[in-house]
Amino acid sequence: MKKFLLVCLSLCLAACLLGGCRKKVDYLSYVSEKRTNIYLYSNDGLEIKIYLSEKETPYSADGIKGEMSGLTEIYVTLPKNYDEVNVSVGDAEGEMSYRAVENCYYLSLSNGNIQGDSVDVTLTYGEESKTYPAVSVLYDGVIGCEGAVKCVIDREEALFEGLTQNNIFCGEIYVRLIYDDGCYYYVGVCDRDKNINAYLVDGERGKIIATKQLNG
Repeated sequence: MKKFLLVCLSLCLAACLLGGCRKKVDYLSYVSEKRTNIYLYSNDGLEIKIYLSEKETPYSADGIKGEMSGLTEIYVTLPKNYDEVNVSVGDAEGEMSYRAVENCYYLSLSNGNIQGDSVDVTLTYGEESKTYPAVSVLYDGVIGCEGAVKCVIDREEALFEGLTQNNIFCGEIYVRLIYDDGCYYYVGVCDRDKNINAYLVDGERGKIIATKQLNG
């Protein structure tokens, strides 16, 4: 009887240890792109968009997380085109390049030290230099990037377990804040074959409202 009890105890202990190992996998540490905030300004045909992110460098959708670094991306649309447009916001400043396809000006910097509910953006073009207030799209009740990823992890437990081997997640995760009359999150789970399971998460309710699969 004692031998039988010892065997049962060993099996239970092994099951607990295995379960504990699965729980210890920190899937959030496999996030290779995280867009945390968006600032917007729009008036009289002038639009400003600022995206704040952390992103792997170099960026590659290969299912393997690389080294992360801060990234500030600034998009400006003007009523007319100019030969030279310069922008300054926070610690970020520089000459913007023109993107003909999107008909906008663009500047990407490694870090802009931008924070707060709003930021002042100074644009210099032609003979003008004006400052505009760009406001964060975040508001009370919006979950963060981590909350959006956890929502997908809880919903797609089988997917994450299937991509986990020896406590290592064989993939990478993208999470991007999106604004369209409200906050949403795009969450993408990319495996080593470059297949992506994509999810749209409601930023207030923390619920998945759309899914899509993209084959690599």
